[in-house]
Amino acid sequence: MQKSFYYQYYPLLMRICIRYAPSQEDAEQWVHDGFLKIFTALPGYQHRGSFEGWMKRIMVRLSIDQLRNRLTKKHEVEMNTSYGYDDMTNLPHLAADTHLQRADAQDVLMLLNHLPEKQKIVFNLAVFEEYSHKEIADLIGITENYSYLLLFQARKKLKEIVLLTGRKTLKHESK
Repeated sequence: MQKSFYYQYYPLLMRICIRYAPSQEDAEQWVHDGFLKIFTALPGYQHRGSFEGWMKRIMVRLSIDQLRNRLTKKHEVEMNTSYGYDDMTNLPHLAADTHLQRADAQDVLMLLNHLPEKQKIVFNLAVFEEYSHKEIADLIGITENYSYLLLFQARKKLKEIVLLTGRKTLKHESK
């Protein structure tokens, strides 16, 4: 039963972890850890709300905990860490007129991985998990205003990357 349960929900839970994890290997490990947590907590499930929603919350919280532990170990990532855009020219299908909605999942993950950790966490929680800024602030231990700021900065940085990548792609194509 556990094996079929695992294979049924693995894709759903992996999609959550891959958005937060710094690497594919970390995401896979987090999914396995999450299933252990779900199996352990299963007797306590109170049949309120959606079962998938309950599992998603466990996985999101586990991902946040993993990132928090990682940040503690490396003494916090600078909020204004700069990332190079040179490696971004290899992103397929992102031209200047292409919007994030049309980008495939791999493109979006590559873009998200160029955000500083806190911006990435807040963006994921607000956009994909639909948490309010109050919930985000409580979950990761920041102020509500800082959550708004981080989301604003993440959106701004993603837009800059998409526009810059589109220009570079168009310049290479016109030669």
